[in-house]
Amino acid sequence: MSPGPAGDVALFTRAAGYALEGLAEVTGTDLDRPTPCAGWDLRTLLLHLADSADGLTALARSGELALPDPPRAGDADPAAVARDRLLVLLDVVTSAGDDGAGAAARAGAVEVAAHGWDVARACGSTRPVPPGLAADLLAVATSSLPGGVRPHLFAAPVDLPATAPAEDRLVAFLGRRPAALPVAPGVSEPGS
Repeated sequence: MSPGPAGDVALFTRAAGYALEGLAEVTGTDLDRPTPCAGWDLRTLLLHLADSADGLTALARSGELALPDPPRAGDADPAAVARDRLLVLLDVVTSAGDDGAGAAARAGAVEVAAHGWDVARACGSTRPVPPGLAADLLAVATSSLPGGVRPHLFAAPVDLPATAPAEDRLVAFLGRRPAALPVAPGVSEPGS
């Protein structure tokens, strides 16, 4: 990954592609399935992803993160809404120019890839985050998520050996339990 706004846009484009692949797998019967985010079903996660995309679009356009308030709720097809909002964000980020898109692309890459992974797991897919993308996202996440901000965005990291694959280390850093790490009986998954 090349540093700077152009590299951030390229990283976001890869992350968005991964998330969009997962959204294409969602069916109406999947919406009530649990996700790796404690207490969230897939419908809630998809609406959160749509809201996040709208907030990041505002960041790319104006320099200010503005999440919808109140959060989106009740959309009949939350997968389509999330896909449409993500496509708008992708268009804005790739056409905004380096200065306007860098911050939104950098933050958005981690957010949309993490939720793309959540969507895949909720749908029963084992589609991995591609190793190169996972390694690049892990580098961004570990360098840009200070401890004071982290509790507002992601659950506490899950312990995992440094020798684990990049995808597992990425999702573990973001508070998710990698597929390679089974959940002990009676232990709930961490939050989002």
